[in-house]
Amino acid sequence: MVIIKYMHVISPARYRAPKKQRPWWLYVAVPAAVVVIASAVNVLRPLPAGTAELHVTAPAPTTPYINWPGDGQAAIAARDYGLLGTSGNQTPLATASIAKVITALCVLQKAPLAVGQTGPTYTISPSDVAIYNNYVAQDGSLLVVRNGEQLTEYQALQALMIPSANNIADSLVRWVFGSQSAYAVYAAEFLQQNGMDNTHIGTDASGFDPSTTSTASDLTQLGQLALKNPVLMSIAGQSSAAFPIAGTLRNYNTVLGQNGITGLKTGNNDVDQGAFLLTATAHIGDKTIPVTGTVMGATSLSAALQQSVQLAASLENGFEQVTVSRAGTTVGTMHTAWGGSAPITTAAEVQVIRWKATPVTAKHTLNTHLRSGVIGTLRASAGPSSAQAKLLLAHPIAGPSFWWRLTRF
Repeated sequence: MVIIKYMHVISPARYRAPKKQRPWWLYVAVPAAVVVIASAVNVLRPLPAGTAELHVTAPAPTTPYINWPGDGQAAIAARDYGLLGTSGNQTPLATASIAKVITALCVLQKAPLAVGQTGPTYTISPSDVAIYNNYVAQDGSLLVVRNGEQLTEYQALQALMIPSANNIADSLVRWVFGSQSAYAVYAAEFLQQNGMDNTHIGTDASGFDPSTTSTASDLTQLGQLALKNPVLMSIAGQSSAAFPIAGTLRNYNTVLGQNGITGLKTGNNDVDQGAFLLTATAHIGDKTIPVTGTVMGATSLSAALQQSVQLAASLENGFEQVTVSRAGTTVGTMHTAWGGSAPITTAAEVQVIRWKATPVTAKHTLNTHLRSGVIGTLRASAGPSSAQAKLLLAHPIAGPSFWWRLTRF
């Protein structure tokens, strides 16, 4: 008897291995690890910046009182502040002897002098004597000269500014520039370069002829240029000067020293009876501000001088010292996202000097990521005057709690 055995062969393609089950602890460990890592990242990531509120105030601008002349025209200015105001119609009028300031500045630009220098020596010639005699005939202000007399450049400038010598003005430009016409071209360029578009150079260098014209605002700007020249300002502040032939002559500017007046030039002729270009110093607190002003078209030279004294006084009163913040003053508060805060104070006084009509502006920079020490700067400005101080946190702001770091979003 034959026994036949059958075997069932399973095809490999149809075979499926039994699935392995993942360890149970993975279902706990992986989420726990994710939570731990996320928590660590949340705790360690940078803290957000704080927010700050600053409150800085300054007095509002006011209109300063200026004691303007009742007639003619006038203008005032201050170094770095520019033109501060005008009165009257700014129509070109004869400058009279104020033209000699233009002459002096052009000469000093062409032939500069340092303080203490006298410059080249010029000899009075028959032509210079003829110029002198011409002004004698016209009854103009002059310096007595003699053929062969010698004057240094410095003495010639003294003659322009102190006895207001018309003849020396005309002689000086011929010595330095070669001719009156060459001087006129040079002076016209000088005026154009310095923005004095309403000023015209006439037929002489002295201003005796009414063909040299300007406005009070232009001449006030001329005074600002004069302030920059120490040689000219030194001469303008002298009450008298001595000359070889003429002897000692006094300054026509009889108001030197009144209300801070330091110079500069008088003027009067048949067209403009009274004019004066002044320089002065305004004292505000411990600061000194050089100022200039011009009066034109007054009824007389004496009237122009007195009006200028009043103008100089009101110029000083037109400035004021403004304290924006004192040292240690609280000017704001820093807040953090986790509820901390600290007052913001100024490390030093912030003070500016302004023309009363000028607004005060305050700007600040802050690093709101910091929580102690110097966090920024406060800067105040009023025209050209500015001051700044460091901004401090009055006390350190404590960091956030671990729980806040852990749970913040």
